[in-house]
Amino acid sequence: MKWYEISIKTTEEAEDAISNILYELGANGVVIEDNEIVTRPNLWDYIDENQFTKKDYAKVCAYFPESSNILELTHTIEERLKEIAKYIDIGEAKITVSEVDEKDWAEEWKKYYKPVEIGNIAIVPSWQDYKAEGNKTIVRLDPGMAFGTGTHESTALCLEAIQEYVKPGMDVLDVGTGSGILAIAAKKFLAKRVLAVDIDEVAVKVAEENARLNGVEIEIKKNDLVEGIEEKFDVVIANIVADIIIKLSKDINRVLKEDGIFISSGIIRDRLEDVLKSFEKNSLEIVEVKKLGTWCLVVSKKTV
Repeated sequence: MKWYEISIKTTEEAEDAISNILYELGANGVVIEDNEIVTRPNLWDYIDENQFTKKDYAKVCAYFPESSNILELTHTIEERLKEIAKYIDIGEAKITVSEVDEKDWAEEWKKYYKPVEIGNIAIVPSWQDYKAEGNKTIVRLDPGMAFGTGTHESTALCLEAIQEYVKPGMDVLDVGTGSGILAIAAKKFLAKRVLAVDIDEVAVKVAEENARLNGVEIEIKKNDLVEGIEEKFDVVIANIVADIIIKLSKDINRVLKEDGIFISSGIIRDRLEDVLKSFEKNSLEIVEVKKLGTWCLVVSKKTV
């Protein structure tokens, strides 16, 4: 299958806002390349930084099916960029369109990833050999066209929180599962039941493949956040973006058991206060806030 790759040259300040726009317009995958890999190697030592060269700009690449109306899509992106340019510096914002084969895309990105250990979890690319030391829990992963490889600060924060809050026998819901990395980790830490949902069909397929790769049984289905979910869970995880977490906070108590824990990440520092206010408004008590780079994780619990 072929995809349209839409690449936007921008600033690091604008990369998250632009990523959100591209996802809203139907992107099946977004890749961000910026200097965090070079300037903060302590956070990115699981990326092969030799594959990157230092730049004075950021690049956001999104992948759309070849069935997309690329002229209309590009025009819409241009208009949306003009809107956000009123509030933040988006730099040159040059848009480049090219065609890419899905297989070639996946193979190209394999060279950037190597195993990473986060606490007692080792995230290992499916194509690499790896021997864990001690009692490390291994999660093998092939990200495909879905977000979530363990290389992003927000995902790393979630993996740390899973090790702290997910206990054997618990029921866990992973909202916006992406590659399935967090759902798989929860199951490997002996959660009794794990339900993983994502609105994107590609993500659902990738998560299913990764679950099989790790030999774990996880319920994975296409779903819009927690809409239609009637069960209650001990832990709900959402590694998404601030706006969606704020929206989700209105419904999260409905799917949490008494004293249930909500692990939310993907929150840029500038939006942390907005998220905290929405939690207070919706009867979620803050347990802890953790920060890594420009990203934040909030752990809260049900109070009503």
